[in-house]
Amino acid sequence: MNSESIDLLIKKSPKLRIHRDKLEAMKDGAYCLHGSWGFGRIVSYDPSTNKLTIDFEGKPGHMMDPAFCVDKLKILNDDDFLVRYRTDREKLEAEMKAAPGDFVVSYLETKEDFSASIIELETLFKQLFGYKLVNVSGIPEKDFDKANKAAEKAYRTWWNKAKEELFRNERVACPKSKTESYVLRPEEDKMKPEQEVLREYFLNREPKKKILLAEKLYKTAAGDGVEEIKSDLPKIKDELTEAIKNARSLNDADRLHGIWVRNNLVRYLYPGEESQVEEITPRSKDIILAAVEHDPKDGLNNLAKNLPTSYLERFLDLLTRIFISDWRDKIIDLLKNSEGRFTKECVDFLLSWDKSKESHFVKGAEIADDGKGVTSRQLIKECFHRWLEEQTLRGPVILWIVKNRNESKYSDMLKDLIGEDLLSAMLAAIDDESLQRETIATTARIPLADALSEDKALVKDMLKDSTAETARDLAQTLLLNQGFEDLTKKSILARFIKLFPSVQSLVASKAESKESRQLVSPWSLQARREELEDIIKNQLPASKLAIEAARELGDLRENSEYKMAREHDELLTARRMQLERDISTADVFDFNTTPTDKVGIGSVVSLETDKGESLTCTILGAWDSDTTKNYFSYQTPLAQALLEHKKGDTVETNINGHITRWTIKDLARYVDKKA
Repeated sequence: MNSESIDLLIKKSPKLRIHRDKLEAMKDGAYCLHGSWGFGRIVSYDPSTNKLTIDFEGKPGHMMDPAFCVDKLKILNDDDFLVRYRTDREKLEAEMKAAPGDFVVSYLETKEDFSASIIELETLFKQLFGYKLVNVSGIPEKDFDKANKAAEKAYRTWWNKAKEELFRNERVACPKSKTESYVLRPEEDKMKPEQEVLREYFLNREPKKKILLAEKLYKTAAGDGVEEIKSDLPKIKDELTEAIKNARSLNDADRLHGIWVRNNLVRYLYPGEESQVEEITPRSKDIILAAVEHDPKDGLNNLAKNLPTSYLERFLDLLTRIFISDWRDKIIDLLKNSEGRFTKECVDFLLSWDKSKESHFVKGAEIADDGKGVTSRQLIKECFHRWLEEQTLRGPVILWIVKNRNESKYSDMLKDLIGEDLLSAMLAAIDDESLQRETIATTARIPLADALSEDKALVKDMLKDSTAETARDLAQTLLLNQGFEDLTKKSILARFIKLFPSVQSLVASKAESKESRQLVSPWSLQARREELEDIIKNQLPASKLAIEAARELGDLRENSEYKMAREHDELLTARRMQLERDISTADVFDFNTTPTDKVGIGSVVSLETDKGESLTCTILGAWDSDTTKNYFSYQTPLAQALLEHKKGDTVETNINGHITRWTIKDLARYVDKKA
């Protein structure tokens, strides 16, 4: 764009005056980055149509009005890393591979304040490994996701190496939390990482933090800088030993972690003298045995849940030397109650014994044969099937099974599990978790529900050998499940219907039943009416204007701003329809009619569990749940169990297989308390 064209644009739209520098940078051949279309290059500007022509990757010849894109289009310098990735990729990749840490430093040197956040760095470097922010090439979403996963895996390996090098760079101040930034220090302020961590260690007084810092020092104690800290390691070792013995703020898992860090330091300080490790109390073996003695049922489980993930394999290996005759029973029990990464650690550790009987951590030590006469692979498979049959297969383990069902390493153990029984167990686990959340305030999602929703092939895999009658029963269970939003249920049900069309009638009958009346409070009804009014009077008109403005940006088939504006409009319309349906089926409840002698809508109920725990909850209208205030809709399971019962009565709830008995200690009315 030349000066004359820019003057005309500013004359037409004076607010562009503040963007003159940006407009001047929009020259033919300039590289750019757009929030929706990604990386591109300006081809030309046509004054007659007032449009820039930009070749975006996957969308060449895209036309855009500079007045509309000036605040969305970032003009890149020729030496920008994203530009070099396209123009001098071979050299750029060679620099990245040769010295990852130095490559990051070279980027920090381009920054005005010599700093960059973790998010900024990760977003940039992922793209340099081929990660695409948006699918502008029109390839199938499955292929797009697969390519992105491969790019992210390669990036992650490189980034981990870069972070190690940055930590050892004397000029780089590394962030201590995810919200901080990498900062390039002036030459005169450079500091060796060992010095930085040592200073922080001796200034810190919190035992748990000192364990983490000591662990960091041990990992850093390698290469040229080791002599700088070696003289301090004995003192650190002694401090850790005292903290493990005496610090009241440490739990058993913290102490076990601290012992292992201390033992690493001992092995480093006194190479070849392994016996010293076993002579220093407290010992890791003592912590584990004490935990089991204190809580035979859950002692090991509690330790595993609180250990750092990097020590889980070490924990399992130690169990083989403590419980020599029944170590596999102990790990199988841990597997049954495991979750997240620990599930994989348990399975992998057991499977590794089938190939090698050697300890993973103690040189020359063998893991004993427990005399069961079966491989771990057979044992795991048998346990999974037994737990499924006994209905004791827990949600986190089910999640691991469905996510790994097609992995070659595990498929022979898991393929026979993938069926209607597992789907039934999966739905039950999701419903149980949603019931648990009725009594706690949380916005966290249910991972098992997300897996069923996001894995498009899962329903098909599980129903491959089912009858239409069984599929209908499972669909009915899904419809009644409280762990899914309505839209998610519809999406999953569509997969049922594709396999078994007769399920459609069930969906229709459920839709009819939804028209039943709901009892609501006056204030919640008023809130919905106000939201509906705001959507109709303000949000929808503004959305229409946004759509019209987006029309001006080019061909509607290739106009992302137009598509996003339309999608937002559709969401508002859907919300409007939902609010209208809610309001049309609502009956206002008069809380003055709440009974005083039994639990009803509007009751404040004081409860005590069979374990002596207390809870005071208020039962209100259908839309009034607020767990931060212990307000429960009358439709929730706890409220349904309490309704019509009197002071002194005991009711039961079944949450995740655990039956809780609640005794009603006192009753009051919400309107009286409020007054």
